[in-house]
Formats: sequence, structure tokens, C-alpha cells
Amino acid sequence: MEVTFLRHAKTDLNGKGYIATKKDYFLNEIGREECLRNVFSPNSFNSVYCSPYKRTIETAKIVYPYLEPVILSNLVQRDLGVLNEKMKKDYSIEYLKSVREYLVNPENAETLEDIMERLNDFFEYIKLQHDDNSRILVVTHNGIMRIIKKFYLNEVNNIDSQNLGQFKMILKK
Repeated sequence: MEVTFLRHAKTDLNGKGYIATKKDYFLNEIGREECLRNVFSPNSFNSVYCSPYKRTIETAKIVYPYLEPVILSNLVQRDLGVLNEKMKKDYSIEYLKSVREYLVNPENAETLEDIMERLNDFFEYIKLQHDDNSRILVVTHNGIMRIIKKFYLNEVNNIDSQNLGQFKMILKK
């Protein structure tokens, strides 16, 4: 099974300096144009999955308008607890890096174990739903994609957060 992960396109929230936010924005015009320049051809995928956020749903519907996306909460971005709605400028680079690398877990934040559990549930779910020849598109968030690359694919290079970063992985039943 081939799974293509795609980061949602730009919103007006991108570049505002938030560490994390639970605010749910639609794509902005730049994001929509970015999606329209990257539409996949028909029959590229058997299924499309995305998180319940407006930006992931809209990205999925634009880049692959041929199938309605299945919306799963397993694919939401990490809840950073007390850091939600806080600005990066108010914290040291070292602290933010340690949070991003899961060395420090802010109060009420989702742990790496929590995220891994929901991602494991997602992978088990799609393995039950699809055969080994399936091609699946998953539209999610930068942080989730970083976790998948690091802990499932053992890759340390980051996702390009400035545009529709993507990568593929092969899953077997």
C-alpha cells in the first residue's frame, strides 16, 4: 500500500508567530492557488483521508477533487496544552526546540506516546480498509508529518512548511 502524506496549504494563520493554535482557518488565496497548481490526476488514489480541520479538508478537496475525503481525528496536529495560542517570540529557541523534539512536554500537552498511539490506530485502520495495492492520500499537519518521518521512516529531514510538503511511505498488511 502506498501512502502519500501532504501538508495542508497556507492559511492566514501561517507566519503569524504562533507556537500552536486550535484556531480553525480555511485556506487563504495563496493556499488555494498553491493547491490548484498541484492537483493530482484522476485515479492517483483509491482513498483520501484528512484531519477535521478546515484547512486540511479544503486542501484535500482541491488537490484531489475526485473523491470525498474521509475525516479522521487521528490526523489532527499535536495539542500543545498551555502553549496553544502563545507566540514563539515569548519563548527561547532552545525551549521551543526541546518541545518540538519531545524532550520537554508542556503542561496539558499531548505526549509523543499519545500521538504515536493515535497514529498506530490510523495505520491499523487503513490496513484493514485497503489491500496492498491501494494508493492513499493523507492530508494532515506539519507536526504529524515530522513524527511519521522520524519515528516510522527513521528520517530526520524536515517537511517544507512553506508549501505543500509531501512524502510517501509503503505499508504492508
